[in-house]
Amino acid sequence: MQLRDNGLGFSLITIALHWLVAALLFSMIGLSIAMSLEVSEVQRMDLERLQNLLGTVLFLVSLYRFWARISSYHPLPVGTPNPIEVIVSRSVAVALALAMVLLPIAVWLSRSAAGQVIALPGGFAIPALMDPNAQVQRVVDVLFNIGATAFLAGLALHMFGACKNHFVLKNNALKRMLGKHVEL
Repeated sequence: MQLRDNGLGFSLITIALHWLVAALLFSMIGLSIAMSLEVSEVQRMDLERLQNLLGTVLFLVSLYRFWARISSYHPLPVGTPNPIEVIVSRSVAVALALAMVLLPIAVWLSRSAAGQVIALPGGFAIPALMDPNAQVQRVVDVLFNIGATAFLAGLALHMFGACKNHFVLKNNALKRMLGKHVEL
């Protein structure tokens, strides 16, 4: 079993964590939608605790993924892609990995500046990083909104590239991300 990415392919660890991050991210988005619906305060708090837990797991996984991304060789692209597309896709991938580390930290800072702890299921909590400070909270919230918007744009570009590879170029890039061995 290949434990690190190399020039020929992604490791099984990278592939599994890629799909775990996707599942966690879309679960958190689904929980946000559920919390925005008319639910009781108790249900909303339970959903928020679950979302906080998923965000914490996502942050920890993303720390490893970012380190692995910048410390390993990235596999060669499948087929014969345009060099500009390769540069853009790799830049987007690194930016997404970095955003998955920085955005949870921004949430933690914002809630800390608001005087809140991050409640987790089972009565656990992540303590505040700092004393309450409304000015810091406003700045962090603006930075979070800018980062989240850029992240969503990058995610859309990432998904567009995956669909283009699969449906238009009909290459094996998606199969490789599903763990199949493909010829370059």
